[in-house]
Amino acid sequence: MAKAKPAPIIHTERLLALVPYISANQGIAIADLAKAFDVTTSQMSADLTTLWMCGLPGYTALELMDLSFESGFVTIRNAPTLKSPRTLSSEEIISLLLGLDLVRESLPNNEDIASKVQTLSQRLSEKVGMNATFRAADPVSSALRAQIEQSLHKQVNLEISYHSLYSDSFTEREITPLELRTEDGVEYLFAYCHSACAFRVFRLERIQSLKVSSNTQKVISREASSENAEFASHISINSRARLMKERFGLDNAPVNEKVQIQSFSRQWIIRSVFASSGSAVLLEPGDLALEIAKKAQLILDRYPAH
Repeated sequence: MAKAKPAPIIHTERLLALVPYISANQGIAIADLAKAFDVTTSQMSADLTTLWMCGLPGYTALELMDLSFESGFVTIRNAPTLKSPRTLSSEEIISLLLGLDLVRESLPNNEDIASKVQTLSQRLSEKVGMNATFRAADPVSSALRAQIEQSLHKQVNLEISYHSLYSDSFTEREITPLELRTEDGVEYLFAYCHSACAFRVFRLERIQSLKVSSNTQKVISREASSENAEFASHISINSRARLMKERFGLDNAPVNEKVQIQSFSRQWIIRSVFASSGSAVLLEPGDLALEIAKKAQLILDRYPAH
């Protein structure tokens, strides 16, 4: 968590920001000025009194700022050296660079905006003394999201290339998009997968590419393929019960007893059991338990015997 700035620093920053703001809004009411800087009118009157005593060295009537606010409306003159906005901090410049990158990503086909963003980003980078490209890009490109939304509107199939983390592989699929949904900040596409003959949920950030399918058939089959059908497994939780229940989606699983879990992916079962480090043991199906045992033995064989 960022450390809060001391009150004197906040006060000084506000005073420095007041001069250019008043110069650009001559005759502004004290109440409106206080609202703009999120302070009370009495605090703003005190700030204006402080500014009224500021100026260039010499500090006579000729060098002090000519500030008028007795009428309840503020005007300022004779402040040429302070009427420019204060210098941005490094943190503020970096925030602006990240914001500009989001603007660039959201308008990929607007060359005029992109050129202006590039020019401003370059100037800000030079100002902060960092010759670096700051990226705040959404993991999901706006173009991909727009294509999905268009396919939902037109009710057409899509051909996608999808990265599966469970098997660490890329698969080509034909899907019928059904719904876009955001849960806990993650975007998902609910669709019917014609390759698996079943409903599936895809994370948008893992869709590598997509295009409209030439197949106009949108028949949703009730028969799932044996390779991709959901299947039941049985495990036993031996320790770290809370973590294991979260990992396998079990709310009230007893310890040291046989419990059933459902999955579409053999690879997910294998990785989850390996990650459990003995806290969960796969009991069934036997062929999958044997596969896990063989993989574990291959790993152990890599270590030299002592």
